[in-house]
Amino acid sequence: LPLRNQMRKRTMKIIDLPRDLLENIFSRLDEEFLRQLRCTCKLFNALFKDRRFLQNRFHKAAREVLVMMKSELYLLNFDINGSQSYTMIEFSRLRRRNYHIDVDHQFDVSDAFHCDGLLLLRTTYNNMLIVWNPCLGKAMHLYPSNQCKGGIFALGYHNELCDSYKILSIHQKGDPAELEMFDFYSDSRSWRALDDVFLGCIIQSRGVSLTGNTYWIASKVINEFLLLCFDFTTERFERMDLHFQSVGYKILALSIVNEEQLSVLQQSLETSMVEIWVTTNDKSLDQTKILSWSKLLAVDLYTYYYDHRFTFDVSFFIDKESKTVVCWDKEQVYIFGEDHHYGHINFGGEPAVMFQGWFKFKPECSNYKQVCQFPMR
Repeated sequence: LPLRNQMRKRTMKIIDLPRDLLENIFSRLDEEFLRQLRCTCKLFNALFKDRRFLQNRFHKAAREVLVMMKSELYLLNFDINGSQSYTMIEFSRLRRRNYHIDVDHQFDVSDAFHCDGLLLLRTTYNNMLIVWNPCLGKAMHLYPSNQCKGGIFALGYHNELCDSYKILSIHQKGDPAELEMFDFYSDSRSWRALDDVFLGCIIQSRGVSLTGNTYWIASKVINEFLLLCFDFTTERFERMDLHFQSVGYKILALSIVNEEQLSVLQQSLETSMVEIWVTTNDKSLDQTKILSWSKLLAVDLYTYYYDHRFTFDVSFFIDKESKTVVCWDKEQVYIFGEDHHYGHINFGGEPAVMFQGWFKFKPECSNYKQVCQFPMR
């Protein structure tokens, strides 16, 4: 309470400052102080809902690496150092308290999707969906109108409206695919069909969110891939060519680099070569709908993993500075790079998916931690 009172007094002195000066001040403050500051007045709380301010303040922070494993979510800390003989992987479980969900049983997470500091979770029980803010400990739940399992769900937002989050539901089993939308800011709070939207391809990879839109690797015919984007503002699909793809390569996964770029992992069908490509002109994506790509690295895995073949379940993130890739495929973790960062660990039959995300404040984690160390090759 004393701290809260002091903050309110300070608020009265700075509340009349120009907006750009306030943003400059807040950009220099510790995130824990900001968490408390947003509770002092409506002006500050509104500022923390402004997407432009959030992008300037928080999108520059280090990204958290998350893993969904054993029906739980974990934050990961990777210590990859080529000069040492061991690499460390540390798990910290995200707290699941304060869901405020009216169910009389425990639930397990079967899938997860990250967007704008929020997590969209799917449960094994009755295909329930949960939108969770792990920093504020708040969540809401809903049920898809189509209870068939195996559908694809993505979380995004309208670029011109604040807090305009939406969920896209895709069921590919029918012809044409069944598409539905749930609007959080709509008064009806119900699913509506997107009858005039046509998918026209088969989604092959896990989706990733960038600037409110969702991207997938998709295909029309075998081994001919394209980049599929769903724009949550226009509620339309965009299809873009992957000009770098070569004959004899299979594109397996997408990832996000620093919330600014897309990255693609592709593997040769004939050799053990794996290539990582990164986009170079993302700021003009909305205007041109054309992406240019540069090859970050190319590694032959035969020497290290005996002709290992990744699957469409692979997820990965990259460290651009060290040109190192961390892949999680089924129950296996692989680390490789051009500077001979090579490692491998088996998690004993526990499938997992790994993705990167940023949060408005530091997420709360339980005291449970697991540390794994394995030698580099």
